[in-house]
Amino acid sequence: MVEFPEGKKRCIGRTDLPLNHIGIRQAEDLGDYFRGRPVEAVFCSPLKRSVQTAGILAGGRLPVLKRQGLAELDMGEWENVPLCDLKKDLESEPLHGEGREHGRWRMDRAIRDILSQTTGDVVVVAHAGINCSYLAGLMGRPLETSRALSQPYGGFSRIMIDDRGVVFAADFGRKPRIYPEDRECRDIWDRYGTPEHVRSHCIAVAHQAVRLGIALSDAGCRIDLGLIRSAALLHDVVRDRKDHAAEGAKVLMREGYPLLAEIIRCHHDLEHEILNETAVVYLADKRTQGQREVSLDERFDRSRAKCQGNPEAMAAHERRYRQAKAIETMARECQRTAGRMTTLTG
Repeated sequence: MVEFPEGKKRCIGRTDLPLNHIGIRQAEDLGDYFRGRPVEAVFCSPLKRSVQTAGILAGGRLPVLKRQGLAELDMGEWENVPLCDLKKDLESEPLHGEGREHGRWRMDRAIRDILSQTTGDVVVVAHAGINCSYLAGLMGRPLETSRALSQPYGGFSRIMIDDRGVVFAADFGRKPRIYPEDRECRDIWDRYGTPEHVRSHCIAVAHQAVRLGIALSDAGCRIDLGLIRSAALLHDVVRDRKDHAAEGAKVLMREGYPLLAEIIRCHHDLEHEILNETAVVYLADKRTQGQREVSLDERFDRSRAKCQGNPEAMAAHERRYRQAKAIETMARECQRTAGRMTTLTG
């Protein structure tokens, strides 16, 4: 992420802005991810934000080499215009700028030149617009909708070459960590305008989810407490949108957290009654009314009245109640069994 003038997010291509404090932290996360991995060199665009990222990622251990062909698309009439003032849709292209087809060709040529000059794994630090154009070409996606591909700040995509020399995208748009830390969760709340009362609810759910996760972990369940906490903090990130669970999952995919996105997608309607991170967040959410911890019976009794006269809503309500009770029973049995085993072997 870059240091936008006056903090107002703008459409930038060749505008040469430095990283802000968030961007520096994201580059450090990339450095942590690639440290110890067999990387031969780091290639980057000549723009400041790319050079800074490459330098932090390389950490003095790897050579950093600039390539003009990796520069961002020229945004023409859109260049440096605040996003809130920009009238465009997914398929629009700016006048007097660089088209996505030319950008795709330019980056493809740069990547092939890099591959011809190296023998091992390399890191390429480029930009969202040209990355999306290049990846769309590799994946057979329409260039006109390439901006829909996930390319979060500080994320990466993995490009492979098979035995025949064919280049293809193995995965794309991932962050180096599988879940964000608390400070990044707050940044995500800010970016998507999560209201304060929803944030307070999410914090309460996270507190209960982590407490349950610790109990299950102590009982022998393999539970990732960090993943639980992040999912709970972000489960209602877009609570004001219709079908907020699915929309929240899309948000987290765009942010580069596919595993977290899947938990959030299922936090309102559980698909499988399995005692895992998704189930823990689901149960903690169902046992939290606003900021207050409640029993499942109290929570569902309060919401049942809203479903009266609507058979479909009532069926969904009863299904969620049964699922929550089933997960609660499984959690208690897991802890009870672990306690009995400890007594027998102690």
